[in-house]
Amino acid sequence: MNGKQKFLTMAVLCAIASVGFVLPAGAEETLTHDLDEVIVEADRDALPGGFVKTKGSIGILGDKSIMEVPFSQTNISAKTLDLFGGPTQPLDNVLVGVPAIRQAGSVLHNDFTIRGFRANGTSMYVNGVHGMLTQFNVPMAAFERVDVTAGPNTGISGSGVQYESSTAGGIINLISKKAGEQPLFRYKQTFSGKGSFGEYLDLGSRFGKDKAWGLRINTELLNGETSVDKTDIKAKGIYMNLDHRDDRSTTNFLAGYRDIDIKNGMRWFKIGPNVKNFPSTIDGSKNYAFDGMEKGAYGYFMVLNHEQKLNDDWKLFFNGGLNNNKLNKNVMGQSSAFTIKDDAGNYDLNYQSSATPQKAYYAQIGTSGKFATGAVKHEATLAIDKAWRNRDASTPLGYSGFGQLGTGNIYTGAIDQTGMPDGSYKTYLNNKTSIWGISFVDSLKYEKWGAVLGVHKHQGTSTSYSPTTGQATSSVTSDATSPTYALTYNPNEKIMLYGSHSENFDLGAVAGSTYENAGEILPPSKTKQSELGVKYLNKGFLTTLALFDIKQANNIAVTNPAGGKDFFRQDGEVKHRGIELSFNGAIASKWNVMAGIAYMDAKYEKTVKGSKDGVQESGQPKWSGSAALEYKADENFSIIGRALYTGSSPLYNTDSSRHFYAPSYMTFDLGVTYKTKINSIPTKLSLMCYNLANKDYWMVSRGDQIYASTPRTIYMSAEFDI
Repeated sequence: MNGKQKFLTMAVLCAIASVGFVLPAGAEETLTHDLDEVIVEADRDALPGGFVKTKGSIGILGDKSIMEVPFSQTNISAKTLDLFGGPTQPLDNVLVGVPAIRQAGSVLHNDFTIRGFRANGTSMYVNGVHGMLTQFNVPMAAFERVDVTAGPNTGISGSGVQYESSTAGGIINLISKKAGEQPLFRYKQTFSGKGSFGEYLDLGSRFGKDKAWGLRINTELLNGETSVDKTDIKAKGIYMNLDHRDDRSTTNFLAGYRDIDIKNGMRWFKIGPNVKNFPSTIDGSKNYAFDGMEKGAYGYFMVLNHEQKLNDDWKLFFNGGLNNNKLNKNVMGQSSAFTIKDDAGNYDLNYQSSATPQKAYYAQIGTSGKFATGAVKHEATLAIDKAWRNRDASTPLGYSGFGQLGTGNIYTGAIDQTGMPDGSYKTYLNNKTSIWGISFVDSLKYEKWGAVLGVHKHQGTSTSYSPTTGQATSSVTSDATSPTYALTYNPNEKIMLYGSHSENFDLGAVAGSTYENAGEILPPSKTKQSELGVKYLNKGFLTTLALFDIKQANNIAVTNPAGGKDFFRQDGEVKHRGIELSFNGAIASKWNVMAGIAYMDAKYEKTVKGSKDGVQESGQPKWSGSAALEYKADENFSIIGRALYTGSSPLYNTDSSRHFYAPSYMTFDLGVTYKTKINSIPTKLSLMCYNLANKDYWMVSRGDQIYASTPRTIYMSAEFDI
């Protein structure tokens, strides 16, 4: 028996043993197959197959049917989260089913791109509230749905204080688990990677008069080695969702705490100026980190949503939240990546250590109502909000904050480490950013025609502070207006045609001391999108087609015609044009599909001295696609396979002197789910294999970095409804 066979045998035995530990049975108790009594859960508003839902959140417009939304919208269901969201898998392994989203992350950082723009937890929403998450491994145990609106759209999303990434590519809104009509006591055990075990509790109940109150509690406990050598994840968390409903109001309160620690999660590299050939693929199962590399964070978040009916047509609403998170261990490669020095694959173990504690707050109040002007029906929403974030940074104690610990090689995996990192530091207030905004949106309907007219106005201030004096060193205040408008036509209830325009903004920037116009405040950078689309929903099968054209303004150095220092101007631009096609639903009896394909032409339009004008943007492949196919033999047994494709992607080396192309790649997943009873307890057993063929590949991320692939990963779970 070889090593892989031993590993698979051990994994199966562990899963079987775990069932025995949870449910001790007497000699007379056996595995039963009383299938007629197995509880079958129905996912409300889900298309056949249950991968996506037909209704989801659309910013301040509230929950809408996808056939009402004049934008590209995908509402990812709990089933999809469960199938592809293994605890040691990157978040993008779930989101990639949306054609607009492409993989760009690891288990350490949940990066991905949406229509070509970098995103992660820092740019996502929780129950419609921004700023509640960080870039560091999203706690998916608390959520039952992810609603994705592709494309920039500040007009419907409201204000948000971003860092690390932005909402320029779209809105990602995580919806928390809420108590259902029936009591729930669910225990789940998982095994994945080489030795990662997880335990999860999911408790829910409604109580009080007419079951007006609902309580849902989720806990997680994860510990062990992933499928990458020596990469260990420890996570523990608890999340509570309390809701109340009556004839006049609805209220939802979500609170969560999480502590997570990841050791040896290094997966990404940069290409140095002396590398002449693009590196060959490396073994994705090997560890390329140094001893002592570790990222750890802990903290809590709270989100409150309330709606109050004024009458049958009008309501008031409030959305608010706070996030207190401390990234207190951040020992990593310098500038987050190791730099490959030569064609032999050598790199130095250059490191840095830091910490970034932060607090974020958000508050929004608004009103929404329905009225008519003649034959035209209106649904208008007016909202005012404010978002602010206080972020600390760190300074090292007794050393420079950087260091070299030895050398490594990407091909041999050999690491010659000569020392251990120094992680001592102290923190200080680094930045305060606040932004307030006002939004107005009117959705109009006349016979088969519809329109959306909206505008968002904001003003934001960002202030930086000195690490030594604690005094403010610079401050930038800027404002902008972002319109949203759309036109729809429904020839019948099955078809929707639409055209829309939407925008997104960042805060303004100040020209630094190295520029001729030092101190000048530049206006917020705008991202503008025009989109045309068609949606066809018939007999439980949804087909969507979207064409988009996005322009994003950038601040760049501009040559001073009089000589001397360059000017800092908002004179740069990138353009993303593309087409996305998706299919969701049942294609035949017992066969379900979730598939999509995307083409995007991303180019630099205006660059420094025209050096890259018209060139394909670094890190942006033209083609990508995914296809998940499920065979559901009956309500208790199903098999699912999935293929993921990413096209060839361009990137530059560290000094932009050489242009490379990372090869295209395709991976496959395969899994099976079986519902039965064990000791009269309804049970769901699942087995998934991600990257079935153990494909090694380079994934391009953050524009100029290449990530080692995630190797074949076995994921098993046993779920018991007690």
